[in-house]
Amino acid sequence: MVVDKNINIAPVVAGHNNYLEDQTAAVREKTIPWEGYQKAALITEDELKQIRQFEKVSVEALKESGANYSLLLLSLLQKLARNDTIQNILVVFEDKILGFSDREEILAQLEPSLLFGTFINLLSKDDEYVQLKSAKIVAVLALERSNTAVDVDPSPVFSWLTGKFADPNPNVVDIVIQILQTLLAVPSYRLAFYKTRGAMNGFDLIDAIKATSSNPQMQYQGIYCMWTMTFVQEIAADIQRSYEVIPLFIDIAKAAIKEKVVRVIFSTVKNMINLAPQENIIPMLGNKLLNLSETLAARKWTDTEITEDLEYIKEELAKNINSLSTFDEYSSEVKSGKLEWSPPHLSEQFWKQNASRFSEKDYELVRVLGRLIATNTSPIVLAVAAHDIGQYVKYAPVGKKFVQDNGTKTQIMQLMTHENSDVRYQALIAVQKLMANSWIS
Repeated sequence: MVVDKNINIAPVVAGHNNYLEDQTAAVREKTIPWEGYQKAALITEDELKQIRQFEKVSVEALKESGANYSLLLLSLLQKLARNDTIQNILVVFEDKILGFSDREEILAQLEPSLLFGTFINLLSKDDEYVQLKSAKIVAVLALERSNTAVDVDPSPVFSWLTGKFADPNPNVVDIVIQILQTLLAVPSYRLAFYKTRGAMNGFDLIDAIKATSSNPQMQYQGIYCMWTMTFVQEIAADIQRSYEVIPLFIDIAKAAIKEKVVRVIFSTVKNMINLAPQENIIPMLGNKLLNLSETLAARKWTDTEITEDLEYIKEELAKNINSLSTFDEYSSEVKSGKLEWSPPHLSEQFWKQNASRFSEKDYELVRVLGRLIATNTSPIVLAVAAHDIGQYVKYAPVGKKFVQDNGTKTQIMQLMTHENSDVRYQALIAVQKLMANSWIS
């Protein structure tokens, strides 16, 4: 694992959220009855002796004996079951081991699978504090051990994190996003998180960002995670196609109060243009990102990085808009999801020339139109999408089978009872075109 040196790493849990630290302070006040545990045979006499020695150890002696004490704590975490005891040991490990100035030397002596595995296993405990503290420790360890050749599988941690995005407690969501933010400083973890089931679908990171609209700090942290991931070319090329993040970024940038939110959005956009221009520039143009960039570039920003990024984005988008064909413009509009009655939709010449291209890339445009018909609520979007499917099958009858097989025909038929008269009309015409001739096999 290697940490990306170009990324500034914030504290694993920043000072603005005292939720975890307040609980930690309370745990420190508790006394664990170690003698009672020894009498109950939960720990050995030798372990009790080591615990008492550890409690009195000096800072100087810790450098010499820190690895042995770490092994003792890890062993206790594995064998003991009481949540309050585990809480106490976690705090001791964080305070004494991770809080030690020469902790790198101590941690380097420990077997990574034992070190990471112990805390990862605690994520399944039925105690919120144990889970959060263990996840935080894993994030710290990932950074501390980042320069070793050790390859620790982060998937259990990412699965746990994604399950917490929908937690009803906003403090938990805040801490979880901060932990993710720290873990993604390790480049090899970025694609692993992106591909984690539930990370980018279900109630995911994107939904968590949407839910933080009233909390600029949490919103920033969530988008920061996305920015970090877009340093990976595969992610930069896929994230708009799969999750349509550009409209989200535009909406947030328009409403943003904090400059750092705007900065991280356009830093992410810049990455997407740099690493995957072919996949991203057309949907950016279709979503009118050039217009927004021009508007925002005219403002005075205290952060010069925002101005520089906006100028770069403006230049790149303007350079490409002049080379777009009519079909590129149409494709850009469809992929943006913001359909309107622009000239290509109403041009018979456009459909004669381009209908056959709708089967390219595994019917990509047909799929997008079908998804808009199934999920969008805007009458104009529904009307235009239904119209376009009708025009497509009129000039490319071979596509009728695909439109039926992927369910789009059924969705259009349902629009025939829509409350909007234009939607009903366009759906009726599209269905007539679909039924006009049997499809070509």
